[in-house]
Amino acid sequence: MKKNLLSFIGKNLEKLDFDGNLEVSWQKEQHTFTLDLTFYAENKAQEVILDMKEVESDEPIITFVDSILLYDRTKFDPKKVQNDYLVCLPFEGKKGWTLAQGKAFFTYLQIVLDNGESDLLDFLNNEDADVFELEWSNEEYEKILNNIGNENEYRLLYPKY
Repeated sequence: MKKNLLSFIGKNLEKLDFDGNLEVSWQKEQHTFTLDLTFYAENKAQEVILDMKEVESDEPIITFVDSILLYDRTKFDPKKVQNDYLVCLPFEGKKGWTLAQGKAFFTYLQIVLDNGESDLLDFLNNEDADVFELEWSNEEYEKILNNIGNENEYRLLYPKY
């Protein structure tokens, strides 16, 4: 059985080294996938944290959630929702992604998760840090993709339902 894009994502999420929670959901009608990244960190000093919705919390465990949107460029326009996501990445309709795109995505996602965990701890332990947010660099992702090599023949197809 050939891997489709959804099974590839699910299998590779399990392989990531991450202390938080990773979940994928498939929105069939919209032809999108959402990857939720949930970070947890101990707020030892129980500092009051103000979130993006201006809700204050001094809980001993801080939860931070961000999401990535993968969308079918032939059926979905991310312009209305792009500010709601860390990044919006397209795939090619029924053709999905190339294997190289999939490998590059998970290689770079591991870097983003590692940096995010470190930055969140720095944020909680540094009184001078005002803001914590994950960072995605399309340039870094493209560099990794270009270094993966010639794995563009194998496709991770959009799943049939």
